[in-house]
Amino acid sequence: MSLKEALAGKRFAVTSEIYLPHDKSPENYLDEIYNLRTRIDGLRFQPFSADAAVSSSLTLCRILREKKFDPIFQVTTRDRNRLEIQDALVHASSLGIENLLVFTQDYRVTGDSLQELMFFHVDMGKFFSVIDGLQKGMDIHGKDLNAEKTFFIGSGVDATAGSRVPDMELREMEQLAKGGAQYFITSPVFDVDQFAAFVKKVAPLGIPLIAEVIMLHTAMEARLLSRYSGLNIPERVIQEMEKAPVKFDASAKITLELIESLRDLCAGVHIAPFGWEAKIVPLIQKIRR
Repeated sequence: MSLKEALAGKRFAVTSEIYLPHDKSPENYLDEIYNLRTRIDGLRFQPFSADAAVSSSLTLCRILREKKFDPIFQVTTRDRNRLEIQDALVHASSLGIENLLVFTQDYRVTGDSLQELMFFHVDMGKFFSVIDGLQKGMDIHGKDLNAEKTFFIGSGVDATAGSRVPDMELREMEQLAKGGAQYFITSPVFDVDQFAAFVKKVAPLGIPLIAEVIMLHTAMEARLLSRYSGLNIPERVIQEMEKAPVKFDASAKITLELIESLRDLCAGVHIAPFGWEAKIVPLIQKIRR
């Protein structure tokens, strides 16, 4: 089942991501995790940096399709003009890739004034103008492309503020929804109460939320994330990871418990295993019930 079908059918969606090991080819690595194919609704290669080449990302998505996965093409609007984005999307469509996960990667440097915001070449309004044209079969110059392009569009949102979502973020989410975003993937979730408050605040938008859940590898990693990333990781979770003789087993247990707590709050989860892709099939089977 595709991600689009899962969300349309109100099935609890499960997506994941992989970091390609340096010592393995994409084909060989996907063969190792092939059992994931029928258990998740979408898979994306996570770029190592925001400057990862679009051509490389599309090549990896093509390989995912060849291996019968449903690829999610991650697109950033940073440092690109409309023509560059259009070329990437037309190429994606030619490869049969419909799932897009879009990030502006615009961020606030400091303060709240417009003068203290960093902007890049294409904002979300311009991005969706490109999408709208392609889905009508036209390029950015109004030229007929002889075929309409079909995309299923998601975007990333920050859920760490809980009910105190900044007005600027709410306005951006509204613009994304009006522009054509069909789902949102949130920042990593550990605090269920905080996430529930966020869900209640953004519910009027009527857009499905997919909660990102990252699998912790060590207690030190958890402490660093809690200290420097703004994630509210409960101390009991950190202690559980610290005492666990087998880190994967403890992380899988924490992840499953968290997902069960999130099940009634969102439309699905995005699992970030950070190298444990080949080991998470039993975990996903339990999520699927």
